[in-house]
Amino acid sequence: MNSVSLRLGFLGFGEAAAHFARDLSQAGVSSIAGYSRSGAKAKPGDPAYDRAQAAGVTLVKTVGALAERSDVILALTPGKAALPALKKIRKYLRPDQLYVDASSNSAKVMEQAAAIVGSAAKFVDAAVLAPVDLMGLKSPLVASGPHAAEFRDRMTPHGMVIRVVGSAPGDASAMKLIRSVFTKGLAAILIESMEAARRRNVLDEMAGDIADTFNEIPFERVIRRYVSGTAVHCERRLDETKKCLELLHEMGSADRTTRATIATLRDLIRMEMPAKFPKEPADIHPVIDAIIAARDKAA
Repeated sequence: MNSVSLRLGFLGFGEAAAHFARDLSQAGVSSIAGYSRSGAKAKPGDPAYDRAQAAGVTLVKTVGALAERSDVILALTPGKAALPALKKIRKYLRPDQLYVDASSNSAKVMEQAAAIVGSAAKFVDAAVLAPVDLMGLKSPLVASGPHAAEFRDRMTPHGMVIRVVGSAPGDASAMKLIRSVFTKGLAAILIESMEAARRRNVLDEMAGDIADTFNEIPFERVIRRYVSGTAVHCERRLDETKKCLELLHEMGSADRTTRATIATLRDLIRMEMPAKFPKEPADIHPVIDAIIAARDKAA
């Protein structure tokens, strides 16, 4: 499908949709429609109207008109509005259409959305992994479901960055949330360790040392070393982390993530990880599988 023949519709036309639409328009996509409740009533001078004009988007007044004008519908509604918006447009969908829900939602909501769409259209669960206002069309998306590859193949020629990550609706949204377990957890760990470093007047030195450590090693190796290595050495690392906790208490520094680390290391010891892994495995799969098996058995 070339840029001339692609007919794209945005259900929900906020900032993210406007940034995507602007870049797609500049890439040569000439038929872009948008619908939002505010946009349906917008007049020249209104923010929604001006945003659409700047992005090369035709605002339509009804969801029916949006569906009629679109071969690919990209839903970028607020999370809580995703299902109500879908229910409103469903009767206008066509079996040959792609309905791509990129609202920020849980896997469960995406599974519900897929069930609502049913055979009315081809449903795709998508999740945006970076701020669209900063990266625009280059903001990476992950997509899942039986029609995710078709979405990727239709949109990547126009500059979108899409990776298929699962076969079921909900997989992409779950991946985004699981990714946040790491990114938000990393932020909490950095804040806790940097506070402690500042209290000991070694903040810059600590930040530099951490940066040097991780800049020197490809992150794929970091993941393997920390996951596999902790399974083997969890007993020794528990003793070290207890000393860390003592120091934090002496300084009156925050300790939430350190206590969580101690709890995780104790779990690994109870699961007998050192006995199961006397040497570090070549990849993380056997370690994670052993943890899941032990946790499920204890449940």
